[in-house]
Amino acid sequence: MKKLSIKLRITSWFTIFMILLSAVVFLFIAVLSDTSATHQIRGELVRLTEDNLGEIEYDDGQLEIDDDFIAFQNGIYCLVFSADGAKISGYAPHEELENLTFADGDIRSLDIRGESGAATGAGRGSETYLVYDRFVSFPLYDGLWIRSVVSENDTAITSAIYRAALIALPLLIFAAAGGGYLIAAKSLLPIKKISETAETIGNSGDLSKRIELDGSGDELHQLAGTFNRMFDRLETNFEAERHFTSDASHELRTPVATILAQCEYAFENAAGEQELYEALGTIQKQGYRMTHLIESLLEFTRIEQQTEGLSWELLDLSHIVASLCQERKDYSAKNITLKENIQPGIHIKSDRTLLSRMLVNLLSNAERYGKVNGTVLISLTQNAFETVLSVADDGIGIAPEELPKIWNRFYRVDKARSPAKSAGIGLGLAMVKQIAELHGGTVTVESALGKGSIFIVRFGGSGSMRKQT
Repeated sequence: MKKLSIKLRITSWFTIFMILLSAVVFLFIAVLSDTSATHQIRGELVRLTEDNLGEIEYDDGQLEIDDDFIAFQNGIYCLVFSADGAKISGYAPHEELENLTFADGDIRSLDIRGESGAATGAGRGSETYLVYDRFVSFPLYDGLWIRSVVSENDTAITSAIYRAALIALPLLIFAAAGGGYLIAAKSLLPIKKISETAETIGNSGDLSKRIELDGSGDELHQLAGTFNRMFDRLETNFEAERHFTSDASHELRTPVATILAQCEYAFENAAGEQELYEALGTIQKQGYRMTHLIESLLEFTRIEQQTEGLSWELLDLSHIVASLCQERKDYSAKNITLKENIQPGIHIKSDRTLLSRMLVNLLSNAERYGKVNGTVLISLTQNAFETVLSVADDGIGIAPEELPKIWNRFYRVDKARSPAKSAGIGLGLAMVKQIAELHGGTVTVESALGKGSIFIVRFGGSGSMRKQT
């Protein structure tokens, strides 16, 4: 058997609840209307009897019943009896009601059973009547009894209330069920859209699809928004992986092609030992390049995936930066001068290997793209909110349209402006960004063509701290 959908289950539960509630309400109305009707019947019974008392006179030895005497009204029967119980006027629907003993001022209840009760519409042989007696006396006359009787079961008020309830309550149930279904369907629409979008993405592989939102802001629309953000991240990650695979293949294809070409040349065309050594030298160089590329890829993957445990400790960042600068003072390749502006006593909780790798990559990048006889300034400062590390060069700079791309893996600035022998593999800045984010920090760049660049790493919050002295 097919399971009911969520909206049908919600509607079914809501409908059953409304049915039970309506049943309770109907019973309450029945009890309340019966009580109200009984009080009204008793009041009408007394009122009609009292009114009829004024319509009977004894004058000049004659008993006179005025024409305004009401013998029957609204289901109430009025009878007149002599003091000894002989009926003078009026009639009752049952003989027992006429033979009942008199009780002045009392309203009594009498059950009438038998075919006569059924014939009068009281149900299957039983009907309840209310009986009210009043005695009136006259001078020179023994007096009279006025009796009023009415069926307690046959009331227009009760019947009207019952009919209204029997019509209104089912209509209310159907309206509530229909409204509940519409509300449930509308409320669950985002889930349907989520399912349809996920199925579309699964079938087509198109990660650009998104769930359409109407901006209501309820919990399900927040869930849909969360899925959209997840799809954004998935699309970004898949696109990055696609580019990564393509770029890695391209980077590896060039040295592999060079190695194969040199091998073929050595086997077929090497005229002597010198040419053979030159071919082997080229192969060795390309082999080193491949080794460096593979090691960088593995290191980048370990950082990104955190496949190796990191040793987090409180490190003296000021000392590490100063030591690294001292080691790299001699920029003999381009005669670059390294200047420092390091605030002492700055500590940060980090992995020493990761921190060193980030600093080396920033300084190597500054050396690679700095100008000959230029200057590189490394600065480290701290305030109450953050620790700031910056590396500035006065080199070739970066075009504005290239700035967002430099953090991509394997991306390099225009090779026409970069010396081939110093060009990197395009993973250094991507690794810097990954390490900074791993520390809960950020890295940004400010650059202008021909004027140089400044890379700024910010560590904030609990990621960095000043050693107390």
